[in-house]
Amino acid sequence: MRLCRGFASGISLAPAIALMGVLCGLVLALGACNGSGSPPLPTAPGPVPPTQPPQPPAATFSNVTLSGFVFEQTVNGREPVEAVDVYCEPCGAETHTYAVTDSNGFYSFNGFWTDATHFPTAIWVGKDGYADPAGLPKTTPPNPSGPGWREVVVNGDTRFDMELVRK
Repeated sequence: MRLCRGFASGISLAPAIALMGVLCGLVLALGACNGSGSPPLPTAPGPVPPTQPPQPPAATFSNVTLSGFVFEQTVNGREPVEAVDVYCEPCGAETHTYAVTDSNGFYSFNGFWTDATHFPTAIWVGKDGYADPAGLPKTTPPNPSGPGWREVVVNGDTRFDMELVRK
């Protein structure tokens, strides 16, 4: 039996092609059924990814003062240390601010950039001939650490005294 015989004898294949189309449509329709006799329920859409990563809280400039005294502990008690360099990154309107202690060992920074987290602020203090006292707590990462570095939490006007020891 040759399949091509219908072409030669003038038999039309249109009904056969139409039947194949109906059968293909039926197979596709049955394949979509879930077996319960009802169409499948739509699923809830997945979470929508954020359009941009979360941002840290915005820093705001507060009209507060961070100040204190730099001293050395002697047999006579606390003695002021004059001409000590004190550095505070978020202090002052322009930031990266230095102060130098006066003859009373006093330093002061006016204005402070802060956010809602009140993360500890790194302060650096140093003077030739002086070093850190033993037993200072380590700074909180990612704050810098090493000789001269201290931390303070600034919440409103804040006094922060710092000790140095003679080498």
